[in-house]
Amino acid sequence: MFLNVLLQGSGFPRLRSTVTLVQSQQRNILVDSGLCDDAGRLVLALKERGLTPDDVDVVVATHLHYDHCGNHLLFRNAQYVVGAKDFVENAHFIEAYHQDHTPGKAATSELLREHYQTVKEFYVRSIVREVTRNIGFYNRVLERDSRFVPVDGSHWLTEEVEVLPTPGHTHGHISVVAHRARTDDESTPRKILIAGDALFTRKTLVENAERELQLAQDTELYSHTRRKLLREYRHIIPGHDCLVDTAPSEPLEKLS
Repeated sequence: MFLNVLLQGSGFPRLRSTVTLVQSQQRNILVDSGLCDDAGRLVLALKERGLTPDDVDVVVATHLHYDHCGNHLLFRNAQYVVGAKDFVENAHFIEAYHQDHTPGKAATSELLREHYQTVKEFYVRSIVREVTRNIGFYNRVLERDSRFVPVDGSHWLTEEVEVLPTPGHTHGHISVVAHRARTDDESTPRKILIAGDALFTRKTLVENAERELQLAQDTELYSHTRRKLLREYRHIIPGHDCLVDTAPSEPLEKLS
């Protein structure tokens, strides 16, 4: 099994999620599809590995925030794996969005504030704006498009690729574990956690990183999930960063 980070994510001022390709047992699996503005970069990254969007079999959305699912519709032949709670909650949210006729979608903004225990105002503005830009995709969620595969609990995509629940950032957040994965620059197989926003960046891997938490539906559950993942996994791809070894020769703080 091979794993490659196709696009490395970034935090503010321009949120971009990391996009990871996992190739296992003749299946091409993407974890997150990134920001819609990065569609061209993503297609080019696939081409450099001899693939087209039509060759992708599965796209996993760690959650349905715009920066993680902006390019799903490029992958016409793929199944869209998503956490069951995320799928239902986002369908209800998009329904409310369409019914909101207040100036500037003020009612939608208030709904976001109600549904997240921690949410900064820049996130509220960004989510409302980007839902509008990505409404074609979110309407597929509302319509319960048959390509979506909602999962609840642990789920195996192949004998080597596991989807597991990692709630907190959203109620239905999921992450992916690539067991026995090789990367371009490493021949030794490793177990790699593709965390999504259960672990936001490498800064989230250091002690007391919860203080930087800016968006979570359940802050206590987020902290519990974070601690559990850091106990169990050494090699981690955070939702907005590159592959990190959490036991390097230098402290993580110096790598930030």
